[in-house]
Amino acid sequence: MKALGLLLLFLLELAVLAAGAWWGWTLDAAPPVRVAAAVAVPLLLAALWGVLGSPKARVPLPPAGKHAFQAAWFVAGGGMLALRGLPLAGVALVVAWAVTVTLLRLTGRPA
Repeated sequence: MKALGLLLLFLLELAVLAAGAWWGWTLDAAPPVRVAAAVAVPLLLAALWGVLGSPKARVPLPPAGKHAFQAAWFVAGGGMLALRGLPLAGVALVVAWAVTVTLLRLTGRPA
């Protein structure tokens, strides 16, 4: 069960990166700006996740700080979906993350 939860959490992390790329690509801007945003936004999100949010983060945060960062990160992903006209998908992303993290913590595996 833990492996399934971790897999789902990983897929949700990828969904946030994809939402960032899509958000950048659909900006109302010139094509070079859209391409740059579609590449830069997910790279920035991935860098932030690696430094602060991942289980092996370079900057160790206290558990409450790590949870707050992760929540903000997933809410940002949901917000990008909502801004592109998919508010229900954005809410579903955040809810799926919250349920997955809660279940992982109940099984003794901090996410």
